Amino acid sequence: MLLTDKNQQIVLWILMLFGFGWGLSNAPLFDEDEGFFAEGTREMVLRQDFISTYINQEARYDKPPLTNWLQYAATQLLGWTEAAMRLPSALAAIAWMWTIYFFTKRKLNHQTAWYAALFATCALQVTIIGKAALADALLNAALAGAMFCLFELLAAPHRQLNYILLFYFLTGLGFLTKGPIAVLVPGAVTILYLLRWRTWKPLLRLLHPGGIALFLLVATPWYVLQYQKNGDEFLQGFFMNHNLNRFQTAFEGHYGGILYFVPILLVGLLPFTGLMLRALGKARFLWYDRYFSFLLLWFAFVFVFFSLSGTKLHHYIIYGYSPLFVLGGWYASQSRRPVGVGPLMSLLIVLTVIPFILPAGIPYVNDEYAVEVMRGAAEQFDVWYVLTMVFLLLLLGLTGFKTSWPPQLRLGLMGVVLLVTVNILWMPRLGALLQEPVKEAALIAKTLPNELLVVNDHYTPSFHFYSGRFAQERESRPGDLVFTKKHRLKSFQTMDVLYEKYGLVLARIPQNVSSETNHEEKSTLDGRE
Repeated sequence: MLLTDKNQQIVLWILMLFGFGWGLSNAPLFDEDEGFFAEGTREMVLRQDFISTYINQEARYDKPPLTNWLQYAATQLLGWTEAAMRLPSALAAIAWMWTIYFFTKRKLNHQTAWYAALFATCALQVTIIGKAALADALLNAALAGAMFCLFELLAAPHRQLNYILLFYFLTGLGFLTKGPIAVLVPGAVTILYLLRWRTWKPLLRLLHPGGIALFLLVATPWYVLQYQKNGDEFLQGFFMNHNLNRFQTAFEGHYGGILYFVPILLVGLLPFTGLMLRALGKARFLWYDRYFSFLLLWFAFVFVFFSLSGTKLHHYIIYGYSPLFVLGGWYASQSRRPVGVGPLMSLLIVLTVIPFILPAGIPYVNDEYAVEVMRGAAEQFDVWYVLTMVFLLLLLGLTGFKTSWPPQLRLGLMGVVLLVTVNILWMPRLGALLQEPVKEAALIAKTLPNELLVVNDHYTPSFHFYSGRFAQERESRPGDLVFTKKHRLKSFQTMDVLYEKYGLVLARIPQNVSSETNHEEKSTLDGRE
């Protein structure tokens, strides 16, 4: 029995609030990215400078500041907490889901819209990124809305002012969130769509003076102010280094082959990857429909463009997920084929056993910090975790066995299983394993404001957020209060260890201590980093 339109929306609200609103403070901020955004927001307020972003007093030009502004607004409600840092993303993700639902309902039907929103809400990669303290949920919400408006402008026989203004407003928000990608995707897809259907008339409707003025009003003031303040340093850092160079070269070591996004796609769309792939298998049929061809071009451009990019990060492919969810929703509403639970069951089995087989791999790992983390995995992933995962596996198996159950129920249960696994079982424990030591050490350092603080690198910016302190970034020396990986202090004969957990340490090195590290040993330690 199919859910009514009203009941579908109630179910979606429940899933969205759980998927994106549950446990915003259940895990410390993850480094590097969440830490960079949160610390950037803290230093904005500390400096009373809401134009430029600084991390540990060093200017950073990689992102516009809209996310930081919204995080600061959230602190006025929730204080300087993880929940405040993540709330803007959670709200943006919910807006993104409803954008998919309502535009799909308008273009197709409410059943397809429900499936599309369900798939988006419960997709593995989306439920993680949708409440992370990053810019991606906000960008995807703006990009999805802009792209759906764009199709209305390209396909309509006459000018529609409301869609024109909304398109340019959302594109401006995207440009203020993450820069040129918010313009590149709709611009490229427009050209590809017009070439596909061999017409240029819609372009004249799209180039609307009022819409362009609205885009400039939303997007450009910050860029002008930032340029006035920092000049060519901003232009070089933001446009050249963090945008153009990211495409040309592997930036900050984020590289990968031409097929990098294939496994990301297969895992990131779970538990509904199969439905999306089956929908893409109908590409020959979909290609002859204007709306479906637009969706195909949208996904294809994102996939090809970032596959060719020198810098590859897993969340880049999410910019092309919205059309996949719509196509998957269309396929699910048309198909009577049984729902396969095998891929999701495989994922759950892997997540159940991997924390307990990690220690077996310790002899083959040379990174001493990684070894400490592997040893700590069993402590976090305890027996209650295993029992709950077993229960979810049994529920999933029942879902696959009961083929007589309506597809809506079976797909909904699969989504719930994934959301529970990620939001209640996995991410909080992963945060405790990787980030809780950073937070706890930082809170101790916060009580020692008069001591010079040293960190060995910039890869734990959440330490500055939690400690409320800046630090020198250099190798440790006698007399330092240092937060670092434990093995980087092996050369010092004695030290006062204030905190130690899972390979991270906060220690005070005595002023008169000697170091036994010769040049060769130091090079070896540095090489292990």
